[in-house]
Parts: sequence; C-alpha cells; structure tokens
Amino acid sequence: MAQSTDGERETLTLGRLLQERLLRAAAPAVAETDLDRPVSTCLPWAEATRSTGPLDGAIVFAHADEVDAAGLRAVADTGAAALVVAGAAPETDVALPVLGADDRVAYRDLNRLVAELSLARETHVLRYGLTVHRSLVELLYRGAGLPALCHQMARLSGGGVAILDPQYRVLAFEQSRDRVFEPGAVAGALRAETASIPIEPSQTHAHPSVHVLHVEDAPVTCVANPILLGGRHDGWVVVIESADPPHPHDVAEHRVVVEQSATIVGTEMLRMRSVEQAEERARGDFVHALLHGRFATAHDLEARATHYGFPVEGSYGVIVAGSLGASGATESLTALFQLARDATRLAPRPDSHTLATVVGDVLAVIRPVEPGRRGASPDAAGRELADYARVLAQELARRVHRDIPVAFGRAVSGAARIFDSYREARLALGLRKRLDIDQVCGFQDLRVYATLVDLAGSEGGQAFARDILGPLRGQRSGSGDLETAVLTYIQSGGNLNAAARELHVHRNTMLYKLDRASRALQLDLRDAEHQFTVWLAHKLDLLAETATAVDRDVRPS
Repeated sequence: MAQSTDGERETLTLGRLLQERLLRAAAPAVAETDLDRPVSTCLPWAEATRSTGPLDGAIVFAHADEVDAAGLRAVADTGAAALVVAGAAPETDVALPVLGADDRVAYRDLNRLVAELSLARETHVLRYGLTVHRSLVELLYRGAGLPALCHQMARLSGGGVAILDPQYRVLAFEQSRDRVFEPGAVAGALRAETASIPIEPSQTHAHPSVHVLHVEDAPVTCVANPILLGGRHDGWVVVIESADPPHPHDVAEHRVVVEQSATIVGTEMLRMRSVEQAEERARGDFVHALLHGRFATAHDLEARATHYGFPVEGSYGVIVAGSLGASGATESLTALFQLARDATRLAPRPDSHTLATVVGDVLAVIRPVEPGRRGASPDAAGRELADYARVLAQELARRVHRDIPVAFGRAVSGAARIFDSYREARLALGLRKRLDIDQVCGFQDLRVYATLVDLAGSEGGQAFARDILGPLRGQRSGSGDLETAVLTYIQSGGNLNAAARELHVHRNTMLYKLDRASRALQLDLRDAEHQFTVWLAHKLDLLAETATAVDRDVRPS
C-alpha cells in the first residue's frame, strides 16, 4: 500500500553541518538517526537555558565549563537540534545530540557558519526556481504545448514527469533517463494515494507533497503538486524519481520543479481549453449545417468538410436522443455538450468521422456506416446504426440515471443528404413518444409510417384525413368522443366486447357510439374496408402532425 511523506523543502540538516571543517571532528559522535535533524539558527547557552518555548531547529553553543546537568535537561526539553560544546563534551543520557568541538571554536564562528549555509541554500532554491520558471515560461510563450513542457521538466529534474487531469488521466508523460514507467500504472497508484485528500479549488496556491507509491510491485518516490487556476482544480503535475531511495537534495529540487510548473502548466491547459472550445463551436456550427442542410452551394459544403476531414461522398446515418433537458432534469448546457463529445468516442472505428452536437434538448449524432457492397445485405447499414443507437442509449442511461429515448433515420449516401436522415430520425423520435414505444427504434422500423410519410405531407393526404376524421371530431356522445371509440374498436380487430372493456363502457353504449359514428361518416364501420379507411386517415393525421412539429425544428430557415 502506498505511503506518503511530508517532505518539506530542502533545509540545512545536522548531517550537512557536520561536513564543515569547523565541526568535522564531532561527526562520529552523532547517531545516524539524528543526521536528518533540521537546523535553522544558532543560540548561545545562556539564552537557550532561559528559553521557555520550543527551540526546534536551533543549534545551542556552550563552553565546557558552562554545561551542567540541569541546563542539559532544560535544553533537551526545548527540542533543540543539538548542543555543540567547545572543549570536552560531557557524558549524558538526555535525548539530545551533544557534540564536542575544538576548544578554540567561538559562538560567532558557529553562528556565522549556520547563517551562511542557510542563506546559501535559500539562494540556491531561489536561483533554481528562477531557472525552472524561465525555461518553462519561454515554452509557454511559444505555445509549445503540454508534451514540450513535460519534456523540459524531465530535463530539469532528471526524473520522469506526468501531467494528469482531475480524473487522473494522463495528458502528457516523459520517461526518466534511468527507469521506464508505465504511465497508467503511475496515474493509478497516485490516484489511490491522493484521491481521498481534499483539494479546495478556491485556494490560490498548494504546496507539493512527496509520496512513496508502489508501482508494478516496486516502491517509487514521486513529488506531486495540484494544478489550481481560476478557481478550479485542473489536475496534477508529478515528478517521478528513479533512484531508490532518492537523495534528499533531488527530492527538494523536484519540489521546486512541480511548484513552479503547476501554474504554468495550468495556464497552458487554460489556453488549450479556450482553443478547443473555439474549435468545438466551429465544429458544432458545421454539424448543425449538415443536419439542417445550411450550405449555400455544394462547393461551400465541400470546402468546410475538407477542413474537418469529413468525406462528403461517405455513407451516413443520424441517431438522435431526446428529452435530455426534460423537466426536472439537472443536466447543464456544459454537461450536454460533454455528452455530445463522449458520443463521438462510443464504439470507435478506424478512419471514422463521427460527429455530434446538441440541438435544443436533443443530442444528434452523425454516424458513418459502411457503404453498400455488391452482395451485401441491404439492411446492413441499418443494423450498424441500430447497434450504435443501443450503445448510445445504454451510455446515456448510465450517465444521467434515467432512460433516454433514442431513434435513428435511414442511412444515406453523401453528406448533402444527411438532412434527410436527420429528419427521419426526428420523426421516429416523435412517433416513438406518441406510440409509446419503449425501445430504440429506427424510421425504417416504423414501416407503415415510412411508407406514408410523403402522402401525409401532400395536399391530397391531408384533405383525406380531414374529410374522414372531421365528422367524428364534430360529434360527441354521452361518454366521450366518437373518434376514440372508433379507433379503439378498429384496434381491437372489430371486437365489440374487447373495445367496450378497453373503454370501460357497457356493450350497449359501445354499440350506440358505433351507430352514431357510422351515420356521421355515412359508412358501415362493421365493414373491414371502412375500418381501414378510418385507420388510414388517423395514421396520416398523426404523421402529418408529427412531421409539422419536426419540420419547424429541422427545416433550414
């Protein structure tokens, strides 16, 4: 299981101080576990023994004749880093490193040494941070992109580098010189380690953290910094150290790299997002133009299609999903467009040019299909569209946690005819709702409607529907309208008792309604041909009403 460490910025330690000539003779007297004690200041014995607060990071200096048992215990209780005694170091059992130095060493010598080393380290951090910042900003200014920033960070750190999005997906990765890592394994291990750590996007700065991860059953030390910019968490910058165990100096430099790069990488991600959104808007305009046939000329279509690498001679079908913005739904416009982006990645195919956009509360997908080949089944393209439509319906249900109606039009040849498939898909979607169909359906599946669609839009078809249904709609019986009674009777196969049960009326009442309807129509509704006449008029009227509503949305202005 991964373990994390606090890993502060590199500071002066007791071990580093003992490497100086002034204290080199005292080094053997210090336990190895005490060498990592941080050192930040130097205090004389008299001041340290009078202190009532903690002295973390303090080196206390004393002459041998000043030290006594009570003072030793008092200094040890303050948490001081060590006691340096000029002269013979006394034997003691307190939990404090006691170092013996040459009796010629003075307090001012030790104080100057600590100050110089601390200042030198701070200066090194500042200088290194400036180098990192300058080199990355130059790449940012040139718009080199995330891979170039990642490569430069790897050069500066000598380790592997990963840039991850908030979902821990790898956006860019650069291997280290000494060790090869699988990017997904590193991202997964970091996710397991940091996913539970709360990150407040409103904060303007976050400090790096050092983590020991288990990647492919081996310990790996990495330094990570969240990318916080513009009130949002945009991911992580990670430096992966190849050495095991890593040198503290290298880890400290990695901290500088990720801290300096987080804002720069975030700025590049913001720029890329702006470019992607602009491209997406332009692509969305192109998709809308395809769906609604809004091209001035064939040359205009070809020019815009070439820009997006969209073959104008291909075969396509349109799939639509409706009611995405239904009453009570919580999907925002941004979420709807994210659904459109994700729809283009479903069921990927090589050399595919799937496009998608949102039209009102409808998701529309233009899906390429294999062109008909000699000997191939004529409905092969329809099966391709049906398979994709079912995958889309399942994905939408998973994403929005409710069933979304999905329908599709017939496949067409050529980008100029995509409008026809889109109109059919919208018709199928509207009819699915009116007919209470609870599964994915294509326009071709609604066979009778596909056959009657042209007739329903003609003047003759509309006049026929008015002539037949008009008399029924102008008559009302004591228990409801005659049109419903007649249609129920027809849908029951001319079974009077079944129709009466469906309408929850007495058999005699049903007879009365049919008699009134027959007189109004001047047709004997017991005759199968006359029943077909009324049924056909009803279907033409339903289809014309649906087509009128659809055409208001899909017809080019």
